[in-house]
Amino acid sequence: MGLTLGLSTALSGLLTNQKGLDVISQNIVNVNTKGYVRKVMTPESVTVAGMGAGVQTGAIVRNVDEGLMKDIRRQTSTQGSLDTLHDYYPRIEDLFGQVGDNNSIAHQVETLQSSFDALGVQINTSALQTAVITTSLDTANKFSQMTDNIQNLRLEADRGIQDTVGLINEQISNIFDLNQKIVRGGAIGADIGDLKDKRDNALTALAQYMDIQYFERGDGSVGVYTKTGKTLVDKGAATMTHVSTTVTDSWMTAAGGNFNSITLSTTSEPNIDISADIKDGKIRALLDLRDSVLPNLQSQVDELANKLKDTVNLAHNRGTTYPTARSQMTGTHQLIDPNNPSINGGLIPAAITPNSQTMWLSGSNDVAITLFDPNGNEIVSTTLKTIMGSTSYNDAAGAATSLDISSSATTPGVKITDVAAKIQNWMRAQNYQNNALSNATASITNGTFALNTGNTSVTLDFRDQASSTKGSTATDATINFDVDGDGSADQQVQGFSNFFGLNDLFTEVSPRSISDSTILDQATTLNSTRTFRLLDPSGQIGNTVTVLAGSSLSSIADAINKQTQTNESAVLSSHSMTMVGNSTLSIADSNGNITGFPITLAAGTTTDLNVIAQQINNVGGSVLAKVVQNGPSSYQLRVWDSRGVELTVSASGGTVGGATLDSYLGMRKANLVQASVIPDGSGYRLRIRQTNDQELFIGATPDSQTPPGSIVTDLGLHAAATRMASGLSVRTDIQGSPSLVSRGATQYNADLDKYYLSEGDNTTTLAISQAMANKQSMASAGNIYAGSYNFSEYAAASISVVSTGAAHADEQRSYQTTLGQALNNQYTSMSGVNLDEEVANMINFQQAYSASAKVISTLQQMLDTLVNIIR
Repeated sequence: MGLTLGLSTALSGLLTNQKGLDVISQNIVNVNTKGYVRKVMTPESVTVAGMGAGVQTGAIVRNVDEGLMKDIRRQTSTQGSLDTLHDYYPRIEDLFGQVGDNNSIAHQVETLQSSFDALGVQINTSALQTAVITTSLDTANKFSQMTDNIQNLRLEADRGIQDTVGLINEQISNIFDLNQKIVRGGAIGADIGDLKDKRDNALTALAQYMDIQYFERGDGSVGVYTKTGKTLVDKGAATMTHVSTTVTDSWMTAAGGNFNSITLSTTSEPNIDISADIKDGKIRALLDLRDSVLPNLQSQVDELANKLKDTVNLAHNRGTTYPTARSQMTGTHQLIDPNNPSINGGLIPAAITPNSQTMWLSGSNDVAITLFDPNGNEIVSTTLKTIMGSTSYNDAAGAATSLDISSSATTPGVKITDVAAKIQNWMRAQNYQNNALSNATASITNGTFALNTGNTSVTLDFRDQASSTKGSTATDATINFDVDGDGSADQQVQGFSNFFGLNDLFTEVSPRSISDSTILDQATTLNSTRTFRLLDPSGQIGNTVTVLAGSSLSSIADAINKQTQTNESAVLSSHSMTMVGNSTLSIADSNGNITGFPITLAAGTTTDLNVIAQQINNVGGSVLAKVVQNGPSSYQLRVWDSRGVELTVSASGGTVGGATLDSYLGMRKANLVQASVIPDGSGYRLRIRQTNDQELFIGATPDSQTPPGSIVTDLGLHAAATRMASGLSVRTDIQGSPSLVSRGATQYNADLDKYYLSEGDNTTTLAISQAMANKQSMASAGNIYAGSYNFSEYAAASISVVSTGAAHADEQRSYQTTLGQALNNQYTSMSGVNLDEEVANMINFQQAYSASAKVISTLQQMLDTLVNIIR
């Protein structure tokens, strides 16, 4: 027994030391393998009946500090975020440039101002007139290019999110697969150290993309979760999904639902939006770039473009083009199409027929209206108040009425269509060279104000002044604009010509289809109950909206979205129609058909969309209908519910032009208005958007307080600057003829008691230059707070925001890089392979192996000696 036990003991020594050498050799060959963790095999003594019986292989332990590993992964998440910002910020800096760079927006704005300065010195030099237009176009193009690049970066970030989500799914699947292998290997006693190394690498890679938390279970598997506890790896592998958009625009936001969310799906919880759960890592940086950093910069650029346009246009609208004659003027500002109140032919209840938009002048302000001959001499002059109050000039209905356009009227407000009609009739009553200006026109055509003297030699001009007295001080008249005709002003605009955009220099390609609040705290609530209406050129959309005192921004948005739900027919070329055969029209809500429906539309009598609308309204319930005109040969039937519920409209039977009535009408559910709460800078805005990209008007009912308040004043609602940078342009006719740029202004000769135009007058040109140099009141946008800036200062501030953001990101990245190196050094010192240490351990095991071999050799000799003795 002694010899046998000795051989067994020595053999265990050989095998154990051989295993130790195997582990050391594995460490040595993986010395440069990334993520490899040093393995340690500690021999264990074997005892039998209290007596030593050799040695056995102990557990092969991975030399890992799990606390340190978690620190490293947290640092890896932050490093991944900052590395991503580092990739984008240099490109953003190149886009904005430096303040002194010739290609920066600050320099471009200064160049535009200088071009007006130069023209003011030599007012009739055609080359300088052309230079003003060229520089104006360059400025507009610079804004457009910046917008294109910002939006391209947002699109790239969104696509980067999709790509990164794919990488995350790979690591989640990899971790789950390794979990299964580790559990199986551990159950049969297999060596699972290398599998755990691979899993650690996968966890670290995952941490680079997003912040995670995890823990190891008793069976060796790990559960992986988001920081908020959403499961990534447990009994199965979750799947993350993000589909990037194909196009971006400056108005698009994730909060408004314009970008797809990042969703997480498990077997028990499908499609959970986890965008807000991700607080760090590459994904977080891409989300911040797409939804915060770049939109904030875009907001600043839009605010600059918008204020520049408004400031230049206000001054430009005061001016004249003399000696170039200007017999035609066409506005750029969209109004409610006057065809819509009449298109319904009196068949639609008055409560849902849009009121005409009205305007009036504040205080003693008036507008001089003058016709000039080619020499700049006054032919005839009057004032707006004089025309409107005279019964000599008919209104839009052909009636010889006296209208009070002042703010002192019992019910302030004159229909804009009446303003146009009276100016037209006044011009037609005038003569030039003994010929009546009978071809003169003034009308609201497709929603814009258009005027024509009817004689190319006769120039028309509007001069705002302090009072009706001829030659009184020139000043911008305050125009009160009632967008819904309820007798209360919803907007105030400076300058009569500026109100209509009759002499704009800069124009905007896109309609003002978006209204924003000022930047507000997310917890903002209304102090009073508010009532308002939302209108587009077709009139009011859906119902009047009422929001109660205490309503939050999000609840206001919900109320708007609910009350503006409609059903729209296809766009039809005529409101007239001939139906063959009877038809049944059904209207249902979520509970089924509404009381009174379906209704029968009889063949031969249903010859107009108005008749269908009238029959719907005749039911007398909550369903309302009207016909709207969106332009020439463009009509739609609109149906909605006064309760603000979603409807389904369908028809059966009846044919129109060979198509069924249902197919002909093509009724569809529509949300012509979308309201949302979006982030901007340090706060949030309530954004209201007309989804068909048509002009949006907000008609608010003021309260009786002093001063009166409304939803407009409470939230600072205004036509949004959004999209201004991308859509800024120079009016087409001025591009083709730079001599149409405003230079002088209507002047008054007190001796002759007449207005006149002077060829050398540079009044307006210098006024534009001075306005650009003066400090303007700028609204909060992005990371620039409201304040007074001239345009160069504001442009420089935008550049500074980019530089500051880039510098901060670089500083944070430098710190995190240093921290990462320190953590990795600690990790390497503990978990990495040290060749000197491994060689020393190898010598120990080798010597122990040799000693065990010597024991066996000695026992062999003893056994041979005993055998020989017996022989």
